[in-house]
Amino acid sequence: MNIEANPNATNSEMDAKTIINHSNILDRTTRDTVIEQFVELVVDGMDTKDLVRYVTDELTEYYDDCSDVELREFIDNYDEDLYDELVDNATYIAEKDAASYT
Repeated sequence: MNIEANPNATNSEMDAKTIINHSNILDRTTRDTVIEQFVELVVDGMDTKDLVRYVTDELTEYYDDCSDVELREFIDNYDEDLYDELVDNATYIAEKDAASYT
């Protein structure tokens, strides 16, 4: 249903051009079901490379939003010795190490 707005609309009517019919608003259960079905279709259409890229991006964003303490807890829960190794890898300077061999 499309109802024409008041041609002499006031600011209180926000100068509307058309009155919006909200009959297309879904209840929570229906919306959840529609989302679930759509997600399944999108995921079914993704190949392994797309899935890996998506999960990598999401996990990177998720861990980036964590505090340093939270990040360490996640890493320690995965492997309690891994955090120090990852920090060492991230701060390793190959040129400095290579110079020690000459």
